[in-house]
Amino acid sequence: MDGSAPDKRDEAEWFARPVRNIARPWREELARRLGAVDGLESAERDVVLDAGDTALLRSLHAKLSRLFLIELHALRMAVGGGRGGDTAGAGSDTATWAAYIEQADDEGYLDRLAERYPTLGRRIASVARLSVAATAGFAARLASDRELLRPLLGAPAGEIRAVAFGAGDSHRGGLTVSRVDFDGGSVMYKPRPSQADVALGALLDELFADFPGAPSPTERIRVPHTLVREGYGWSEFVRHRYCAGDAELAAFYRNVGHWLAVLRFTGGTDMHAENMIAAGPVPVIVDAETLFDAPAPFPASGRGDAVDVAAAAIRRTVLRTGLLPVRGTGFALGGVDISGVGLLPGQQPLIPNPVIADGGTAAARFEVDLVAVPTAGNHPSPTPVLSTYWDRILAGFREMTAHLRRPGTDPYRLLRRFEGAQVRRILRPTQAYVDIGRMLWHPASLHDEAAAVERARDILRRNAEVLPGAPTDRAAIDGEIADLLAGDVPMSTFTVDPTHVRATIEDWHTADLPLEESVIQDALVGAYLNERSLPERVQEGARDPHARDRERRRRALAVRMVRRLCDGAVRGEDGTVTWISPVFTPAGWSIRVLPADLYTGQGGVALTLAEYVTEARAGRADEVPGVTEAFEGALRVLISTEDRTPTPSAGAFSGAASQVWTWLALHRVLGEDWLVERAAQRALLLAQGRLVEDDVEVDLLNGAAGGVVPLLGLAEATGQERWLAAAAHIGRRLAGLAIVDASGARWTTRLNPEGIGGFAHGATGIGWALTRLALSEAGSAAERRDWNHLAERAFAYQESLYQPEHGNWRDVRIGAEEDFFTSWCHGSAGIGIGMLDLHRRTGDPAHLDMARRAARACAAEGFGWSHTLCHGDLGLWEFLTSLGQGNAEDLDGEILTGLEQRGPVGGLAREAFSPSLMSGLSGVLHTLLRMHPEATLPNPLLLD
Repeated sequence: MDGSAPDKRDEAEWFARPVRNIARPWREELARRLGAVDGLESAERDVVLDAGDTALLRSLHAKLSRLFLIELHALRMAVGGGRGGDTAGAGSDTATWAAYIEQADDEGYLDRLAERYPTLGRRIASVARLSVAATAGFAARLASDRELLRPLLGAPAGEIRAVAFGAGDSHRGGLTVSRVDFDGGSVMYKPRPSQADVALGALLDELFADFPGAPSPTERIRVPHTLVREGYGWSEFVRHRYCAGDAELAAFYRNVGHWLAVLRFTGGTDMHAENMIAAGPVPVIVDAETLFDAPAPFPASGRGDAVDVAAAAIRRTVLRTGLLPVRGTGFALGGVDISGVGLLPGQQPLIPNPVIADGGTAAARFEVDLVAVPTAGNHPSPTPVLSTYWDRILAGFREMTAHLRRPGTDPYRLLRRFEGAQVRRILRPTQAYVDIGRMLWHPASLHDEAAAVERARDILRRNAEVLPGAPTDRAAIDGEIADLLAGDVPMSTFTVDPTHVRATIEDWHTADLPLEESVIQDALVGAYLNERSLPERVQEGARDPHARDRERRRRALAVRMVRRLCDGAVRGEDGTVTWISPVFTPAGWSIRVLPADLYTGQGGVALTLAEYVTEARAGRADEVPGVTEAFEGALRVLISTEDRTPTPSAGAFSGAASQVWTWLALHRVLGEDWLVERAAQRALLLAQGRLVEDDVEVDLLNGAAGGVVPLLGLAEATGQERWLAAAAHIGRRLAGLAIVDASGARWTTRLNPEGIGGFAHGATGIGWALTRLALSEAGSAAERRDWNHLAERAFAYQESLYQPEHGNWRDVRIGAEEDFFTSWCHGSAGIGIGMLDLHRRTGDPAHLDMARRAARACAAEGFGWSHTLCHGDLGLWEFLTSLGQGNAEDLDGEILTGLEQRGPVGGLAREAFSPSLMSGLSGVLHTLLRMHPEATLPNPLLLD
């Protein structure tokens, strides 16, 4: 190995030899204890011994690798005379590595480390002792219960052939769910009380005994057959199987709806991908230990009563079951959807995974690789198309809910069977425990355990401040830390009593069923990372579109839309107003209270309401009672949300630049000077913070490129050159990140590492921003020439995607078969809008040529997709009317007639309610208002 390319392998390989030496006495102790277990043959003891030893080796290697690396480098510096920073020669020093492994493999090695790491020996002994005890206890139970397992196997157990420990986290002394393979089949060992599993199975049996149109016993939802023992249990092994065809797939997703209803009834939660196995058409919940969940009340957010009411409503819904898509927000699993029906392949971001680079040399070190999320057995097909079966999930939820609420049903009688069962309560995210546990095993923590424990206390205490229900008292936190020091994930349980049953039933009785159904529809969007992967679009143009009586119809539709927008709001006693909706975040789609942004957030909705108020005052829209109050309440929430929540990105539609533009647009609509001052306050995030430097998206919608035009607008509104300087800084960063080759210039993003075209996320939009920057007074004259040249290269890249035979530009994103789009975000409408804007500013005929070709592509495909600005008919209308392509009355007639015949059709989860500007109802209202010939409202598609 020459060290030129880091060798990255499973970290458990590199220090296996010293770890095996450390664990050897414990393997001998385990062998001794297994020898005392009656009922196991010699070969079976060896199977259990090897499995237990392997589990301990894996655990110790993960905990000690960092320490080994630190000590390796100490030896390296001693051998190299203190050349700590010289890696050129040391990277190939296999002799130092070999010398260290010899040293670490010595019997007295841990004793020699005691001075630097005084708690190391005790900590290792604690982990090993618990592991040995857990394995020996498992073996004794297995030997004792073998003959009782026949009903779970359907045959005599026979000889033990394999044991696999560690399926899931370890709790309470190294205990883990484990699998045992016999001659007669496989079973799962659950080292916890299992009465809840049996009670849930009995509940399902009763519910389906008289269920209308009940599926057969082999096709309905179920839990594994379970043998309850004192303090633990055995359950059948459920084998994953893909569905055999469309009928089974439809049944599977109907069954998911049944599970949602049953789990909502029983207060179930944490039913993530690893807790559900797809057994053909049957989703089997294999770990039903988290029932009778009672969401802890959150403290006031400071964003207004409406936000608190909306957040509490979401926490009560089926979203808390864990079956529906929710994307993680932490570092390790940021953007990952681990839900029972989620974790879709190809729809997860890469996650960080620590590996040892240059192992086998003196330069060995930890690095973080980005790897694919491991797959689970929760999917009914190799390439699940969840969006095809959304209606089946909703139908299943409705029919099971109706069955549970039918006249004569006694919910107390149904749930009393759970009284006395022990269930688990999730007090903190497991990943939080994992991260703190890793910190407690860091060499610095082993060197000064007291300081590390105090740091862990502080983290857990602060975590509880934002996570109601998490332990706050010193004794409870110290108990959590004690578990983590021993390598366990803390676990909290309680015994179900009549109080828990009554509280769960009361929560279920008072559920807002329309909201529950809306949440189901909306949340399913979160399984997908971008709109290309959403349900197949169905074109349904207006029938006999016309513009007769255009103004009356426009006003009437605008009244309908604004009333629907106001009726869908959540209102607080303090007059604040917000909405619950699928929102687009840098991590993907997620259902939540609206954030502050322009795209699917509070900013876009507040702006649209302000536009309606202003147009009504000008006589261009009809007065509607309550709209002014809704706007004022929404504006208060927008301000408090910006002030109190982190801004996730720099982007012009999802981040800080969106906030700057929104306040400038509100100033244009309302004419109040304080709105410009507010825009300047938000622009500090772009000029002084890390959002631009840390940006990994780059594009207009989410990334740094989106900051350019809003900052130029702010400079014009204030006359302050500081905003030009901030825009120039972004231009320099964009230039530094560009990939320029024979095809032109493009930029990589997290979701599109090869770079793509298009306006919102690709080269055309970034090139447009650079051209606008080059036309300003920002930067030096030489920089402006360079920005203009780079923009031309970006447009050249876009042109490299043009295919004359199709009359359109190819969409090169990965994720769908469709290669040509006409949307604003990724297609010809966005390209045309940007090029038309630049032609009007520069007179460049090449820009006009691109705009005209884009218009032909859009006109050829036509209307009838969805009523959205981002990826539907409204963006198409905006472009074609701006270009003067076609008859204006005909274009208006398409939109008006389509809305009258179909209602507003969103671009997300079919009929799911979305109040947003770019992909929902506010965009419809905004377009109807802009349709008036005298309207001078802002155009978000161009950030004008």
